[in-house]
Amino acid sequence: MKIGQVMLPNRVFAAPMAGVTDKAFRILAREQGCGLVFTEMISAKGLVYRNQRTREMLDLSGEKGPVAVQLFGAEPEVMAEGALMAEAAGAAIIDINMGCPVPKVVKNGEGSALMRNPSLAAAIVA
Repeated sequence: MKIGQVMLPNRVFAAPMAGVTDKAFRILAREQGCGLVFTEMISAKGLVYRNQRTREMLDLSGEKGPVAVQLFGAEPEVMAEGALMAEAAGAAIIDINMGCPVPKVVKNGEGSALMRNPSLAAAIVA
């Protein structure tokens, strides 16, 4: 199976789950045969502002690829910079979160709130 230019060994994916898909989980999932693992949902703004905890969530060192990084945010420029940082960290795939329904995410226009603003969503993925 292939996503873009990324060849995957199988169709078994571990979905991005906040508070679950940390590095230890991803390594275990990979050892159990998972073909693609995702990071937890990572704040693009946290990456750009160099938040230490957020940057630790992006630590992909020592992991066998491919690893997908899921970013959330609502500012196209910040999302683009966060995506570049994720790519530099070794992300094979960048996933944009447009489904999180958590109120503290949605109130900032992020996550599932992006589905109410198609032009902003398009600008983020452009």
